[in-house]
Amino acid sequence: MRKLYILLFLLMAVGLMVQAQDSLAISFALPQNMDPAFDYFSVNYVGAQALGRGNSGVALKGGVESILANPAAYYPQRSAIYGEMLIKPPVKTDIYHSAREFSSPVPFGMVAAGGPLENRFLPGMNWGVAYSLPKSIVLDAFEVPMNQGNYVLVRYPIYNQHQVTANLGWHRGEWNVGVSFHNQIHYISDFTVLRTFEHIREYKYLLRPELGVLWTNPQLNVGLSITPPSRLDWRFKYIDFDTTMPTELTAGFAIKNANQRYILDAQWENTSIVHEEYKDRFSLKAGFESDVRSFTYRVGYLYRPEIWHGSYNLPINTTADADTALWWNYIPTSGSVSENGQHLMSAGISWTFKYGVINVGGMIGLGQPDMAQVSASLGLFTDYFRRKRHPAEL
Repeated sequence: MRKLYILLFLLMAVGLMVQAQDSLAISFALPQNMDPAFDYFSVNYVGAQALGRGNSGVALKGGVESILANPAAYYPQRSAIYGEMLIKPPVKTDIYHSAREFSSPVPFGMVAAGGPLENRFLPGMNWGVAYSLPKSIVLDAFEVPMNQGNYVLVRYPIYNQHQVTANLGWHRGEWNVGVSFHNQIHYISDFTVLRTFEHIREYKYLLRPELGVLWTNPQLNVGLSITPPSRLDWRFKYIDFDTTMPTELTAGFAIKNANQRYILDAQWENTSIVHEEYKDRFSLKAGFESDVRSFTYRVGYLYRPEIWHGSYNLPINTTADADTALWWNYIPTSGSVSENGQHLMSAGISWTFKYGVINVGGMIGLGQPDMAQVSASLGLFTDYFRRKRHPAEL
């Protein structure tokens, strides 16, 4: 009898342990691939120059593309236009019950334009506008086997963050200040909800302002940018999400020595505000670049820690029109996110010529999870497109 009691006790203990493990599974605070738990792949490092130096540069002046690094960093002497292509190879993922791929099939990073403002009351001002794709991710594919494997429900969850940025900057002496207004359109397609066959597609607009300051002298630059938190609520047919997009704070410096620059940035993202189980993210970025005649060579390193890994629960349709077919009872209702802290190495090169600049940059992860990105961009001075006036017309 004593052995029976001991066996029953052990079985109860194991049962309690299993229940405790199951209770650790969370529900995402944002729709599926939009959740920052997947930032290790969804983030696009926009800006080919910044990419080559480990995505650093909050303390460096640059072209119109630099408004995404620091609103105060764009310091134009001439008007310019800019375009960038961005490619990320697919990576394997096992977030559900079988291995699939995350991909980013749109080879696009950014288009931008900007220049100085002629303002006699506030000299030293500039303007800039940009359309970019800071995040993009597709799960290929989310398969749900049903009816004892005779039917497979296939979905291709997509999340894209489209962003239109308007920038104003002011430069006087050693001081540079700027503000950017990021008009974000968050696009969700084929959002997975169990017990329904409906394909859910939604858009959500969000305005996120960003403030920046940059102090410069011949030997040292110091930069700072901050994006305050923003409320973001989704109302889907079967589920609601009420959350806050995190504060983003980046500070850094650049030491300048002749034609060389040593750059170090630190970034804090208040991702714990998104979900109570998440940690804040503290990223480090280091870069070096050197000018040799008309070329600039770059190398960089980015440490981007994970905010969470573990098990998650899939949303389930519990409304009156939920599909109650028996085979749903055998469908896995949870998945998992593996450890995803990243160490990323990068390199790049720029060629400056009479009409503008050509940039190429690449980044690759060391170890798991896999991640790689290649970017190429072209910046052109627009005054070369204007008709030259004959001296007789002056």
